[in-house]
Order: sequence, then structure tokens, then C-alpha cells
Amino acid sequence: MQVATKVRIPFRWGNTITSWNETCIWAIEQFGLPGDKFTTNPTEDYMDFYFKDEKDAIHFSLRWL
Repeated sequence: MQVATKVRIPFRWGNTITSWNETCIWAIEQFGLPGDKFTTNPTEDYMDFYFKDEKDAIHFSLRWL
């Protein structure tokens, strides 16, 4: 069983729908639709991205954290 690498992006005061759209669009452009290389789990306070490849998680983290 492969363990996914989690990257948590917290919702911050001042975030807009546009900024979240940019994050999700960028992830799709880089890694494809959720399900193949990553999945997501949104909550009221944050969105978790789970990457199958740790290198993809690092790439994503460097861009968005």
C-alpha cells in the first residue's frame, strides 16, 4: 500500500474564490485531474491535497506554501 503525502493549505482571512480557483487550476494543469496523481479533501478551515508521489507534493508546496 502506497502512503500519500499530505499538503494542507489553510483558508486565510482575505482568501477569495478567485485565489482558490487559481490554486486548484494550477494543480490540475501540473498534475492532471484529481484521482490519478493526487486527491483533495476540502473542509471549512483548510484544503488537504494528498499526492501519491512525494516529489509532486514538494513541487506543490514550493508554489503554494
